[in-house]
Amino acid sequence: MRFSPISFLLGLGAATVLPIFSRAFRPFAVEATALGMTVVEEVRRIAAEQMENLEDIVAEARVRQEELAASAIAAEDHEAELNESGAEAVSEEPPVARPRRRAGGRVRAHAP
Repeated sequence: MRFSPISFLLGLGAATVLPIFSRAFRPFAVEATALGMTVVEEVRRIAAEQMENLEDIVAEARVRQEELAASAIAAEDHEAELNESGAEAVSEEPPVARPRRRAGGRVRAHAP
């Protein structure tokens, strides 16, 4: 193998420049890593808050569902008591005619 002065000088230059470059690059790499860690922690915090909000909504929906079920059972019990006593169930409000839905999602009101 032959000795090449150009390759030798390029090797010396790389050996000189590489430590200088790594010393200059290291603080940048540390700052970039710190910023990345901060972003990851912030994303985790936001995700935890959103999960907590979602859990709150689900809990409220369950309570609401239980309330509706309890009121339906109470209404059935009340109606059964009225039927057993021979009294006729009297509705305070007249029934409201609800519009029927069409296949296209449009609503058309029917005349009574």
